[in-house]
Amino acid sequence: MKSVSIVSVALGALALMLTHSTPLAAREPDGVAVHATAPTVLDPAKAYLLYRASTAKSGMFAITHVMGRIPSDDEMVAFLAARQQAYEKELPNLRKKAKNGPVPTVENFGFSYDGPSNAFALPVKDFAEDGEMRTYLVEVPPGTYVFYGTAVGTRALTNCNCLGTVKFAAQPGVVTFLGSLYADKVHKPSPVPNLEDNLGEQMFQYSFILGAAVVPADLDTVVPQVAAGLPLARAEYHAVGPFLQPGASWINRLAPVPGVLSYSEGKVVDVRTGKVLE
Repeated sequence: MKSVSIVSVALGALALMLTHSTPLAAREPDGVAVHATAPTVLDPAKAYLLYRASTAKSGMFAITHVMGRIPSDDEMVAFLAARQQAYEKELPNLRKKAKNGPVPTVENFGFSYDGPSNAFALPVKDFAEDGEMRTYLVEVPPGTYVFYGTAVGTRALTNCNCLGTVKFAAQPGVVTFLGSLYADKVHKPSPVPNLEDNLGEQMFQYSFILGAAVVPADLDTVVPQVAAGLPLARAEYHAVGPFLQPGASWINRLAPVPGVLSYSEGKVVDVRTGKVLE
């Protein structure tokens, strides 16, 4: 497992890329495909996420989780190079606008990045099995994923889990069973008991706040039929401390995950180690 400092840097890199990328609502996720039926053979270069999801809505629009993939070193090199190039091109105008005042540095320079998308909202259509909890099988690029936030609709980030969340590894050529995922509004009592930690009237300010919860799959959890016979691994979750995402409309935290993630006076606790994550 990576140290907390490295995880913080990686999340900072992801937040940086998301802040400067074309908004999720305006682009298709890269390398993500939904399988309503089981593939005959898994692509060894792809990872697969299997999960059951609640079906809460806000008006006509579904509420769903937003996943973020930690960028690779090569992706970060490409992003930083693109930012540097855009900065140098814009620098004469920045100096002119500064009028002898401070000129923005490359670190706080805003630009539009059209590179690969590392975040996407989980689908609400093309489910493999229907019911009170719908079952999904989603093909994604391999890597380390974070339950980054929640969305109303299919792609726009509404809330980030900036105050605490979990991450897991999705290995190539394997179906990673995430368990059960819940998302709903949390400013009033929810029919989703797993969100009870996030409930309260204070969660309604200028608009409603979304809450999210993950119930991991264990050895007693029935594996959905869509994954029968496929290489399967149960997700191994690890706590992630607070991070900054300037592009989020609202912030919240993932509900506690027994044995993995808890909170003490608002601080994130890694249950595995007993340490507070800053």
